[in-house]
Amino acid sequence: MKTLITLFGLLFFLQLHAQKAKKNNPAYFVFDENGKGCKPENAKYLGVLQKLNDTAYAWKYYHFDGPLISFETYRDKEITLPHGEFVYYGVDGKMDSSGYVFEGKKNDWWYFYTDSFTLWKKEQYDMGKLIKRMELAAIAAEREALQKKSEAEQHWGEVEAVFKGGDSDWISYIQKNINYPDRANNLKREGSLVLQFIVNTDGTTSDFRILKSVEYSLDEEAIRLIAASPKWRPAHQDGKLVKAYRRQPLTFQLPK
Repeated sequence: MKTLITLFGLLFFLQLHAQKAKKNNPAYFVFDENGKGCKPENAKYLGVLQKLNDTAYAWKYYHFDGPLISFETYRDKEITLPHGEFVYYGVDGKMDSSGYVFEGKKNDWWYFYTDSFTLWKKEQYDMGKLIKRMELAAIAAEREALQKKSEAEQHWGEVEAVFKGGDSDWISYIQKNINYPDRANNLKREGSLVLQFIVNTDGTTSDFRILKSVEYSLDEEAIRLIAASPKWRPAHQDGKLVKAYRRQPLTFQLPK
């Protein structure tokens, strides 16, 4: 996992070669192999900055023609004050670790994932200070205890979130509405990604997270596709509507 300090070293170059953006649209930055601003034809990395609200800015850092390297959250558009969620990815584009930063310091739980996106380690921080570490055996024991507790509570009427019309209609929606981005087509990029999202109690989708990245425009198309989907039938438990996590693999093949 890359340290925060290593990534923060790239921030000095953000004012170079930025594409001007309207209101809350993304601003784009390109960097050479040394992390310096450069012309697009010499770019090895791509940075994407987007305003989430008045006190939160998302920074996505990509290989120029490949997968996501990190997703970071800051309090300012100059991205000098880390504050919020951070997610790091391996060279294969799979999510490697994630956690939260409070005013520049690791805080609360940080999670470390296997290639199948299960936990193998987690660490708890208090304003930058490591206070607890749990590895595979301890995590498995904790998971088993939670499972036994859930079974003992004997919930009734549990129903998972499903797309209205079922799986066949969901597949049909994806096939009819998925687009192949020009950027990915020009770069001759294709591959399979995995997107996690939440089905809310009103049937809408939100909280999109890339678990396996392929390339910027393909990742963004996956998010657009799921965000624009018709409403789902929300999950419910014990007679109450509840939020539910879903994962969607998508495979992009270059148009022939």
